[in-house]
Amino acid sequence: MIHQLLSPAKALRTIRKTNALLVDILRGVSQEQTETLRDGADGWSVLFVVCHLRDYEIIYRERIEAALTQERPTFTVVPNDELARRGAYAQQDLRAVLADLGSRRAELIARLEGLSDDQWRRQGIHPEQGPGTVLDMAINVGLHDVDHLEQIARCLEPLRRAEGRG
Repeated sequence: MIHQLLSPAKALRTIRKTNALLVDILRGVSQEQTETLRDGADGWSVLFVVCHLRDYEIIYRERIEAALTQERPTFTVVPNDELARRGAYAQQDLRAVLADLGSRRAELIARLEGLSDDQWRRQGIHPEQGPGTVLDMAINVGLHDVDHLEQIARCLEPLRRAEGRG
């Protein structure tokens, strides 16, 4: 069994929380609000952030699968603007994206729960960040989530202030 400060159990505990947090943060927020509320004049809308999280769920899963099935694969990096363009983020339905993210996250968690200690140690190579284990990738999923949950909270701040919750 892997025993270390950042363990598979901690990574799984963290990534299990994202969907519930997103649903809670976005409760009562309309589609229109998610399209217009941004993190600055040139920033992403809430809808773009949630679409980004969904797309990165796919990317992280692909990277983890590659690390589990290949010897130290090198991952492909797609710029965020390219992902947004390909995914037509501005035309997406928030609730559908949330549902897709939720089901994909459940699949990722199920996949990770069954890994052996040796599988958690398997590596892949990010062209900009270098080598990382499956455990590192799972931890990064949680860190990525937190960054974007905070971004969504910033986007929603004007709405919360107007509602008297800010």
